[in-house]
Amino acid sequence: MSTLRKLYRRTLSNESRYWLYKLRHPRQFEHLKTRVNEHPKGNFSLRGFTQREAIFIHITKSAGTSVALSLFGELPYHYTAWHYRVIFGRKDFDRFFKFTFVRNPWDRLYSAYQYLKNGGWDEKDKAWAEANWSHIQSFDQFVLEWLTPGRLSSHLHLRPQSYFLRDRRGHLLLDYLGYFEHIGEDFATIAQRVNPSATLAHANASKRGDYRQVYSPEAIQKVGELYREDIESFGYGFDSLTRQKVVNGQLVADHG
Repeated sequence: MSTLRKLYRRTLSNESRYWLYKLRHPRQFEHLKTRVNEHPKGNFSLRGFTQREAIFIHITKSAGTSVALSLFGELPYHYTAWHYRVIFGRKDFDRFFKFTFVRNPWDRLYSAYQYLKNGGWDEKDKAWAEANWSHIQSFDQFVLEWLTPGRLSSHLHLRPQSYFLRDRRGHLLLDYLGYFEHIGEDFATIAQRVNPSATLAHANASKRGDYRQVYSPEAIQKVGELYREDIESFGYGFDSLTRQKVVNGQLVADHG
């Protein structure tokens, strides 16, 4: 990488660079908002976001496939909130209803591990797991020997959930926080705003058991450290939850 490119990357945030890219390729971004990429498991498109004036930030392994197909009939990509701020522009982004679903980090990690171990979404996921985890014999080994802070960014399914929801300054770019653990009632609340006729269908579930039965005390502690921001932000304990809600761009305890 040239010195100039390194300086460019250090000086400008990812979002700033994305804005510059949009300035150079405006037609590409207009097309991105309407194009449909067909897939046997469900077509990918953002056109429903404009139609419904709503943006679903799809965090991996948090029931996002089921939520998206039920509300929009199509799948979004795993863009972060700031990606959508660039794609739709600040005016529409601020006006649209922005929501997501989060999940207990210990449960989500075990689900992601099982999902990728069993082949993932496609051949790319399968190849990644084989290249990185062929020597891994158990979930405990995966957590204690393989998983490190640096490797959280090695695959989208391992990234902290906060990565999808905050900008570089830590601002929460969200209007409603749904919980996987309360998906029925939270989906109903969101559907009233986005698509009142929608009913929740279940899709893309990973093959797994109860996460609480597979964690060793050491693994519980390590995952708690690695995903500390998610745990503290969203009110999770290993097997507990204190719900949070979004108030003026901040997360506060939901007492009612």
